[in-house]
Amino acid sequence: MSKKTKLFVLCLLAGTMAPTLVSCSSDDDKVQSYPLTINFTPGDGLTAADISNVKVIVSGTAGNDTVTMNTLATTTLTKVQGQYKITVTGKVTDEAAAYVNGTASVDLYAEQSVNVNLSKRIESPLVFKTLYTTAGAQYYMLDGYFEIVNNSDEVQYLDQLILSAPTGNAKQANAWQANGITDLYESGQGTVIAFPGSGKDYPLQPGAFVVIANEALNHTLAYGDDESKREEYAKSPNLINADWEIYLNTGDADNPDVPNLEVIFSNNKYMKAFGLGVMGRSYILAKLPEGTSPKAFAANESNIQTTPGTSSSMTYLMIPAKYVLDAVDLYNPNTETADHYPTFLPKDDATGVHCSGSYQGKCVRRKVSKIENGRVYYQDTNNSSADFKNNQDNTPRFVPTAVD
Repeated sequence: MSKKTKLFVLCLLAGTMAPTLVSCSSDDDKVQSYPLTINFTPGDGLTAADISNVKVIVSGTAGNDTVTMNTLATTTLTKVQGQYKITVTGKVTDEAAAYVNGTASVDLYAEQSVNVNLSKRIESPLVFKTLYTTAGAQYYMLDGYFEIVNNSDEVQYLDQLILSAPTGNAKQANAWQANGITDLYESGQGTVIAFPGSGKDYPLQPGAFVVIANEALNHTLAYGDDESKREEYAKSPNLINADWEIYLNTGDADNPDVPNLEVIFSNNKYMKAFGLGVMGRSYILAKLPEGTSPKAFAANESNIQTTPGTSSSMTYLMIPAKYVLDAVDLYNPNTETADHYPTFLPKDDATGVHCSGSYQGKCVRRKVSKIENGRVYYQDTNNSSADFKNNQDNTPRFVPTAVD
């Protein structure tokens, strides 16, 4: 007599004697749970110590489990038997725009150990949406502005975000590149600025953006009493409602109703606005590792350099490429793209885009890649020549729009 047959007979006898007290079943019919151990193998030269903000999602037969870790480490879960998919994401701690991800599947019908291979991807959550640097009126260069957008699906924080303007628009390798230094970007003449905040004071929702003005004024009225200039200045934007202002205290105006970014470095007090360059320049957004403030970084002499191979005493704040979130190289519109030497590494910006015509009141805007449920996403291939359109209407948007 088989095991199941014996069990059936015993259950019948037990049911005859005490039907309300006995319940019989086979161990073979029970739903079992087993330990599932998840290991990780980082690729691209990374180690577990390089990865933080890890999220592990185990989804399948018994629903989803999510495990979050500050650092990458083997983890074990006990799950009901069945089939599961494991999805892992994490942040490369010392690279501003670098993340890792990986997936694996497992059939859990006994104790199992599974390995998830992690690969690095470059993805900038904060990028330039608009750059207006070429001015509206002849030799009037105070009406520039920048729009920065959260192009990700998670809240990002503007706290301590750095804006710098390397020289750019180069026809040959700059002195640093010529001396083999390709992973540092000099700040150019002028200033380097940063958002204030201690970490999470200035959240930016997915799809939202901010307008940063060199001067938060209505520049269409900057002609003053010279009525002959009214038409020319009409090409400048009204920035009175900008979200942030760059106040350099060099004779520029300060709108008391608009908060100021912080100047963390300056090497030329005669530059009256941030990032001047009506015939081309380059611009970067950078984020330092958590716990490093922009002011402290700029005060560290090891981050300051003079031009190699020259006797110039001009100093520059050097931003490591690994801290760059977004980089845009704007070329002189009257030259051929092929004539320019790239300012940035290909991962930051493969090829520059021609800037708009000088003093024409036009800007450079990032292309829309898709619209989902009314949310606008912007194209970011790390190639400005493909991602941007020049000679666009320079009216600041202030609210998200698909017009771009």
